[in-house]
Amino acid sequence: AGQRINLTLQDGTSVWLNSGAEIEYPALFAGDTRQVRLKGTALFDVSHDAGHPFVVETYACRVEVLGTGSVRVTPHDAPQRQVTLRPNEKVSLHDGRLTLGRADDPNEYLWTEGLISVSGCSFEELLHRLEHCYGVRFDVRLKEMPQFEAVGKIRISDGIEHALDILQRNCDFEYAYDSQTNEITIYR
Repeated sequence: AGQRINLTLQDGTSVWLNSGAEIEYPALFAGDTRQVRLKGTALFDVSHDAGHPFVVETYACRVEVLGTGSVRVTPHDAPQRQVTLRPNEKVSLHDGRLTLGRADDPNEYLWTEGLISVSGCSFEELLHRLEHCYGVRFDVRLKEMPQFEAVGKIRISDGIEHALDILQRNCDFEYAYDSQTNEITIYR
């Protein structure tokens, strides 16, 4: 929790793993494809090898790098609904359907630099990001979520309590942190 790692695979592919992510890969790629398995969030800079496609298997999809900037995403439960991405596009999985969109928010990738963007986030969305990043669980005991409007970034390495202190500057709440259970109660 609260960690990220950069590693280079045997073929020269660079991989950033976000907090809580797991990757399974062979020591040496053999066969027609270079295949890895991923749980969680990762950013890949795939080494070019036209003769050996790079494939990422997730719980829901198969992601294949096609080269020249395109990527094919195929859902395991509906292979006929595959989507091909071009540069600056992203795909989201909602209710079993792939939705194509623009990848135009550079803040989504700040985690590779050890930062969390708070710009444009709701209070609830930010708590979700903090849960993922720090491996904590929030128990929110508020009648309604505070209105949160801030611009900026939080350095992950400064810790969860620092992040919560920053949130308290913009929102009216108190918190209690149980380090034994990694649970944070949010209240007024």
